Amino acid sequence: MKKLFYGLYNRLGFHSTALLGVLIGLSIIMRFRSPYFLTWFNFEILFMGFILEAIMAIGMTLVIISGGIDLSVSSVLPFSAILTGLLITAGVPVGLAVGITLLAALSIGMINATLKIVLAVHPFIATLAMMLTVRGLAVAMSSGQSISGFPDEFAFLGQGYIAGIPVPIIIFVVLAGGLGTLLRHHKFFQQIYFIGYDSKAARVSGINVTLMNYFVFGLSALLAGLAGIIAASQYGTAHNSFAIGAELKVIAAVVIGGTNIVRGGEGNMFGTVLGVLFMAIVFNAFAMSGIDTYWQEIVNGIMLLVAIFMVEAARKKQNRSAVG
Repeated sequence: MKKLFYGLYNRLGFHSTALLGVLIGLSIIMRFRSPYFLTWFNFEILFMGFILEAIMAIGMTLVIISGGIDLSVSSVLPFSAILTGLLITAGVPVGLAVGITLLAALSIGMINATLKIVLAVHPFIATLAMMLTVRGLAVAMSSGQSISGFPDEFAFLGQGYIAGIPVPIIIFVVLAGGLGTLLRHHKFFQQIYFIGYDSKAARVSGINVTLMNYFVFGLSALLAGLAGIIAASQYGTAHNSFAIGAELKVIAAVVIGGTNIVRGGEGNMFGTVLGVLFMAIVFNAFAMSGIDTYWQEIVNGIMLLVAIFMVEAARKKQNRSAVG
């Protein structure tokens, strides 16, 4: 057991290893509380209940590593769901409607990056303003009403299965695995760490900081747009009430996974996946145990504080080791 721990520690780092241990412990406890917890049926419910936030967390990971934040994702999601719904019900082919919606979502990310880079607005303020603006736009577009009446072919994206696995879960695994690998091994993606650690030094060293900011904010909005399209497909309707407060859950999952929201420059996609799993398991465990949901927010908040403390403690230890 000791060798296994040190093997995981050397490969994953202390934070991910500790979080993985917490997840295993929670699963064991829930297995004793309910024989249905470790069943595929329950896992499907668990994953699908948090899949929209999980997809958005992929883009948020890159934004936070770069030293930024994106609060607008929770508004891009309903905006994208409504835009897709309006286009489809107007007779636009499903594929074209999805493409137009993704471009619209991407443009929101471009605006966020422009506010940060060109106008020097702090990303918290810029994306907060965009969150309110886009949410209002979603309400205006739909007149506050639900959009429904989608064709069966559109339902496959949110309700379909491939080899017995829900399509949204497959999309998440492919995106997280692909972008996680690129973030770990590809030079272009590794530049995001340098920008988050010290953007001025990164610029002096020749990194195109402007391009990278457009990339991470554009990708974050694009994935939020994808989540919105999946939401419309999954529920068979689109409404402006989708994803209210989701930005906090997304940020919590990313930070619990070990991405440094205080300073940037630290984090990885595997940690985010673990953070997503933690949030999903806690929600599922509370639902199965019949515990009031407000306790879930308390647990998530405590874990968020613990995660920030662990990341900062690890950073200080690393700095002392470097000085020594």
